[in-house]
Amino acid sequence: MTVPKPSRRIFLGAAAASAAASGRIRVGIIGVGNIGTRHLQRRLLPMMRRDGIVDVVAASDIYDRAKFRAKEMIGLGDRDVHHAYEDLLAREDVDAVVIATPDHWHARMAIDAMRAGKDVYLEKPMSRTIPEAKAIADTARETKRILQVGSQWVSDPAYAQAKQMVRNGLTGPVLMAQSSYSSNHANGVWQYYVDEEASSETVDWKRFLGDAPEQAFSGERFFRWRKYWDFSGGIGTDFLYHRLSPLLYALGPRFPRAVSAHGGIYLFQDREVPDTYSTTIEYPGLLINLVGTCGSQSPNTLHGPAIFGQQAAIKIAPGVVELRPERLYEDEFQERTGKAVIRAEVDNRDQQIARTAHMLNFLNCVKTREKPVFDAWFGYQVMVAIKLGVDSYRSGRIMAFDPVTERILGEPRSRHPGFEGAGTNFPDAQPGYQKRPAG
Repeated sequence: MTVPKPSRRIFLGAAAASAAASGRIRVGIIGVGNIGTRHLQRRLLPMMRRDGIVDVVAASDIYDRAKFRAKEMIGLGDRDVHHAYEDLLAREDVDAVVIATPDHWHARMAIDAMRAGKDVYLEKPMSRTIPEAKAIADTARETKRILQVGSQWVSDPAYAQAKQMVRNGLTGPVLMAQSSYSSNHANGVWQYYVDEEASSETVDWKRFLGDAPEQAFSGERFFRWRKYWDFSGGIGTDFLYHRLSPLLYALGPRFPRAVSAHGGIYLFQDREVPDTYSTTIEYPGLLINLVGTCGSQSPNTLHGPAIFGQQAAIKIAPGVVELRPERLYEDEFQERTGKAVIRAEVDNRDQQIARTAHMLNFLNCVKTREKPVFDAWFGYQVMVAIKLGVDSYRSGRIMAFDPVTERILGEPRSRHPGFEGAGTNFPDAQPGYQKRPAG
């Protein structure tokens, strides 16, 4: 019942050979900040210079220093580094784009890219709002473009192993699942360096704001945008999107029925989003609990990923996936499997493996036109649950959802100043939203 563990070299070599079989994919990157730089350094540039899979032919950013960084890192000329991402999308020599910008730009850029004929690797979270996520999924379907949501843990082999265990019926009916994503920093997470060169002269602040409320230039908000509601959903959208997506990969993607969330700013007063947060997501016959904090890493081990079935439970840990039967079913389990406990070794200690595999899956799908492991429809289903949690925290009530009509039920009232209700405020006329075609 165990799965053989391939070596990292064999896996990456085979994937690279497959991706490179019919020529290089020409990639443009939108956003060369922290996340974009990591994509370049750890994946795209090695895939270009070492593996011959891609050519990074263009970049876009609205900050002068980031443009310079792109030219230096990639080796681009001035004409290949664009201020407006629309100019990058207009290029005929770009096959696919990697979008690594703040959350509030994800939907517009992804939709524009697909309509321009580009395939898209879109950093998580998929969007900032539920209507935006739906619009992305609709556009991917209409344009038939490949879109991979960049939550790399979906490509973690541990969850593929867990998925196989569930499908084989070894757990029995699954009732609950849990996970956590926490960290411990003296000043909290997202305290990125505020570059002294950033100013209203070197940053296109108006373009950065986009549809966000008008406000004066702030280096704090430009670099540490995850701390502020105008641009982010905090722990829910940054941390827990990463935790829900692989669980739903193992259990099967679906829409939630109801979501609640709790938490607050317990340690770090320099932010709007909570530093400690939990959410409970109810699906028909399934409950998922997710927790996160910026002030302790212990939840990662004490509330780590697990799936609880009637007959057995799955524990996911670094290097191993363990399937342990319930005491009531121990004899039946051993008779069926020949083991008291099943322990499957997995190569998931270095998350760079999953990150590289996730990007390679996208690039292979660009060539084959097959559905990627974390496609737009799956991303939309995850986004609904995550955003309903954020709205529950901010409104102080349980958020209900109708999976059939894809509508939020009820109209919450805000308990936080400056938050406009997110309940039935789901208009068909919202910019970028189109009804799903029949069929």
